Amino acid sequence: MEPSAVVARTQGLMSAPVDDDLVILNPARDDYVALDEVGRRIWELLERPQTVGELCRALGEQFAGDAQQILADVSTFLDELREERLIDVVDKGPE
Repeated sequence: MEPSAVVARTQGLMSAPVDDDLVILNPARDDYVALDEVGRRIWELLERPQTVGELCRALGEQFAGDAQQILADVSTFLDELREERLIDVVDKGPE
């Protein structure tokens, strides 16, 4: 996913904290997804739509790691959330 892509939570999802994790119920798919601490932080940051680059910068400030590795990991995670229909890409950014 490109750093300029804008992503947002899918509307109508319910979530609940469980210790350090977060469980998201997706009624449209009749399933749930559990997120670990980093996934939970990404979900919290997506309370408002953000670019992938903004997410990576915020995570880089909170968690240690190489910027390129963070981008790769976040992009993969966001692709998984999109496949689960938990997020939408609302703007792909400049082509």
